Amino acid sequence: MSVILRLHNINTMRTVITKLLAASAYLIVLCATATAAEKAPMFELREGDRVVFLGDTFMEREQQFGWIELMLTTRFPDRNVTFRNLGWSADTPAGDSRFGLSLLQAGHEPADEGWNQLVKQLEFTKPTVVFVGYGMASSLYGEAGLPKFKADYNRLLDTIEKISPGVRFILLGPLQHDTTFSGIRSGVTREDEKKQNNVLAALSATVEEIAGKRNTRFVSLDRLSGSSNTYRTENGIHLTSYGYEIASQAIQDALRLKGPAWNSVGARKAAEPLRQAIIRKNEWFFHRSRPENMAYIFGFRKGEQGRNSVEIPKFDPLIEAEEKRIAQLRSLKPGVVVPEIPRRVGNLTAKHTDQPLPIFTVADGLEVTLWAENPFLNKPIQMNFDPKGRLWVASSEVYPQIEPGQAATDKIIVLEDTTGAGRADKATVFAEGLLIPTGVEPGDGGCYVAQSTELLFFKDTDGDGKADVKRTVLSGFGTEDAHHNLHTLHWGFDGRLYMNQSIYTRTDTETPHGVVRLKGGGVFRFDPRDERMEILFKGWVNSWGHQFDEFGQSFLTDGAGGGGINYGLPGASYTTAPKARRILDSVSPGSYPKFCSLEVIRSQQFPADWQGDMITCDFRAHRIVRFKISEQGSAYVTKEMPDVLRTTADTFRPIDVKVGPDGALYVADWSNPIIQHGEVDFRDPRRDKEHGRIWRITAKDRPLLAKTDLTKVKNSALLEKLNSPNIYDQENSRRVLTERGATKVKKDLAIWTKKHQDESSRLQSLWMNEALNAGQMDAATRSLATALLAAKDGCIRAAAVRALANGIESTPNATDLLATVVCDEHPRVRLEAIRALGRIKSARAAELALTVLDKPMDKFLDYGLWLTINELAEPWLAAVKSGSWKSDGREKQFEFALKSIEPALASELLNQKLRGKGVPRDGSGPWIEIIGASGGAKELRQLFDPLVSSQFGEATALRAFTALNEASRLRKQQPEGDLSALGSMLKSENHKLRVSALQLAGGWKMASLSPQLLQTAGNAKSSTAEREAAFSALRAIGGDDTIKQLRKLVSETQSPEARRSGVVTLASLDFSAALPDIATTIKATTDEAAAAEFWRELLAIKNAGKQLTENLPALALTPAAAQIGARVLREANRSPALVQELVRISGLTISDKQISPAELLAIAQEAVAKG
Repeated sequence: MSVILRLHNINTMRTVITKLLAASAYLIVLCATATAAEKAPMFELREGDRVVFLGDTFMEREQQFGWIELMLTTRFPDRNVTFRNLGWSADTPAGDSRFGLSLLQAGHEPADEGWNQLVKQLEFTKPTVVFVGYGMASSLYGEAGLPKFKADYNRLLDTIEKISPGVRFILLGPLQHDTTFSGIRSGVTREDEKKQNNVLAALSATVEEIAGKRNTRFVSLDRLSGSSNTYRTENGIHLTSYGYEIASQAIQDALRLKGPAWNSVGARKAAEPLRQAIIRKNEWFFHRSRPENMAYIFGFRKGEQGRNSVEIPKFDPLIEAEEKRIAQLRSLKPGVVVPEIPRRVGNLTAKHTDQPLPIFTVADGLEVTLWAENPFLNKPIQMNFDPKGRLWVASSEVYPQIEPGQAATDKIIVLEDTTGAGRADKATVFAEGLLIPTGVEPGDGGCYVAQSTELLFFKDTDGDGKADVKRTVLSGFGTEDAHHNLHTLHWGFDGRLYMNQSIYTRTDTETPHGVVRLKGGGVFRFDPRDERMEILFKGWVNSWGHQFDEFGQSFLTDGAGGGGINYGLPGASYTTAPKARRILDSVSPGSYPKFCSLEVIRSQQFPADWQGDMITCDFRAHRIVRFKISEQGSAYVTKEMPDVLRTTADTFRPIDVKVGPDGALYVADWSNPIIQHGEVDFRDPRRDKEHGRIWRITAKDRPLLAKTDLTKVKNSALLEKLNSPNIYDQENSRRVLTERGATKVKKDLAIWTKKHQDESSRLQSLWMNEALNAGQMDAATRSLATALLAAKDGCIRAAAVRALANGIESTPNATDLLATVVCDEHPRVRLEAIRALGRIKSARAAELALTVLDKPMDKFLDYGLWLTINELAEPWLAAVKSGSWKSDGREKQFEFALKSIEPALASELLNQKLRGKGVPRDGSGPWIEIIGASGGAKELRQLFDPLVSSQFGEATALRAFTALNEASRLRKQQPEGDLSALGSMLKSENHKLRVSALQLAGGWKMASLSPQLLQTAGNAKSSTAEREAAFSALRAIGGDDTIKQLRKLVSETQSPEARRSGVVTLASLDFSAALPDIATTIKATTDEAAAAEFWRELLAIKNAGKQLTENLPALALTPAAAQIGARVLREANRSPALVQELVRISGLTISDKQISPAELLAIAQEAVAKG
């Protein structure tokens, strides 16, 4: 019967004919497998076996509970068997989640890097037995992924057999998605759950079929039985501890294993110490197999921290020591006590140093006081206030890298000022035993914590102020760089949790709604109530600041970028986003230091002219920074104001700022002379581990705000606080109401909404409904959003459009509603509308979005439309091809769309439009630019032929050259066929056309044109533009022959400019070969300005400083030449070793003395006064 039911589940997804054929084939295979299983002898582990657990989240989280390993260990207590867990969240048999072990930067790896890393892990562990547990993550890709799953699974087993001949497999079928006994109702509908279970059943049958054909063992886990009073899964797809316990029992039964009881009430006393030993061993192996800071220890930045790679093998003896304990405990004999192996508390290398309090310069009208310091906390990483007015701090002394043998002793600390004296007098350790917690946000009766690969939830259930429940909410976050791990946890106005990660990390996580993968930096939006998760923004280097303005717009800072304040546009990519075709700029003109954290001043404790200002931390320059922000077009623009606070104390390192319940501004101070992560040795003794401070900044002569325990306030009063001018009251009142839930709040909210008809209150009501609905758009929310589309304030209209976008799946008339606002007079409303339309996959949505071009545009609108039309490319292209969308009268829209979408998609349509017509010879229409932006080899040929045959006028020819150059430079595309005719354009009488042709010759790397390029480069009559283009082309072509000809040119040319450019080009291709010519050219260049420019160009070559330092004696520099070189190097602040040598040769002296800010100010004042 079970076989028939399984076949039925599979067959529901197939055509009638396929059903009949599949049923016959599967019935034969499965019946044979069932018969073989019934006759199979008991599975046996042998002396010396190495068992590897391999799979997705199911296997990864087993290492935290240890039940399966406990069961297997105690079945064979007389045998020495070792276990290694290679599970990885959201993984597939192709190793899709294992890019995190790559030595390359996130997003810059080859496509098969995950598979390659999986193979390396298997080669390292050398298994003799492998428990394979894949399926849940693969099922989230749907029915279409079944063939690939089967092929990848077989390839995996074949590869393991090659690595470990004679290996034995136990193939585990995936769990079913079951919310019946789940701690969280994921919001997945019964229909969707059923569909996924059909896919899971098909996957399970596939694994069973593979097992049958390979004559290996299969264990079905699709029907776990156990107590109906205990949760088996966290969310329907991930097991609880109890779930793993009953899964272990199911595996034991299927493998017919015998031995002493391990999970009975009586056996638990003896089994629990063993299970804990297994978990401790697994923890050490995790550090061994997936070490934090991979990018620095083994990866592409190992030049900075590679010396610390020697620590990683030191985890091996720690693993072995725990395995010896396991061996002593595995018999489960009563009375056997084996003491735990103590773990060292504290760091071996860090040294105690005194830290005097900084002396601050504070902005007029403000004052700063110390609110908390060690020993209340160590190093604060993130902080957030809760609705009771308490400050929760993620505190670390383990950062930046755990040492072998070191205990994870980091904490979540709750700080309180219980007396109102203006200083914390109570510190409670809410959670401890953590490993570098990089984020904390209180909520849901406890707190969410970002730590290593996980988002954790801690809760106090007995009221003693300390967590007694710990749950893994999400797993699979990257740890390639400890200060890029998941961070910046923050509740949004919509009731969701926002979280950031940074440039070097990769995330692969399973949720009940699908797999979420992100390589590089970005921001997630996550709802713990149903575990829906999405990527909101991509990019930035290290964004440790995110806050919303009063209209729900996102703003972010970058702790390793120079963009100032960024405006977060949903779906946008920003600097460093891997493989982004286009990125969005910040809203801060110019360049800025690296900023950490972000807060918006909305507090009556501060003066009126501070309201709405943005506060962030320049942790490198020991100051707190203030920005004014104002609207500009569809976005914003900022203006930096005088500092809030600054000091010259090198231990003041502000990294987080928050407005507190009293209206004051609180600052988390890292209190460390060392701030760099990778640039300074992880084991540098100057890395302070004990000091940490919280400062409080207040406005003088203005009263502090009264503090209230908002958890004790009635709904009606909390609803009034939604209109509070104080950000703390507003955010935390909304949080309390959200946690009370729709059942307890909706009635009061409806009454409050009816009483408050002003637009601002209606917006607050809309957000409150949105938060209570967990993202779903019910009738009341839809009515509010629709009404606010007609609000007088454009910012409120924009917020209403955003709310519609968030709930668009449950808004049937969304397209019609958005049609009314896509041409709104306020540019931000239009921007929100086109981004919302991107969520509606229809040609009508694309048509509406493109109408925004009829209104004034700016770079944010242009970018937003570009994003949207890329999201809607498929339905729009289909409409154009079918004729339902016509370009007549919409030429501007057509051009924009074709230039925006992926060139591969645009090329086919472009070819169709140009067929039989070609490019107009007068250059009319948008075709030249569209071909440059989107054309393939055929379309580019249609541009090239009339260009080289002089069928275009000068202006049109220049546009054609620009298009061809851009296609080459940006897309690596060139025309099909023979391109030698380009040589004729190098002889054009038109100077601009000659330069363009030279550039194109380099872009296409046309070695056949090298003689002409060399002639132009060495000709004294060539213009500077021609010479530079020719040398650039030769550099691009490269090769031994080019190097040979360049050496000849350098020795024969009579032009000093050509000689210098030739030497730089030669050096860029072969620095060693160029050294004699470098020496000659430096000596021959007597003009100081020309010599300085030559040094600059030379030093711009990769590794030039190092090579010059090593070969300096051979250059035989004069003191004057050395002095010019030293000056250029110091201007660029590079190659200190070369500077030192050049200074020595020049006969000058160099001082290491650093000018203090006070001395610098005095010099500046003297310069102003005396000139």
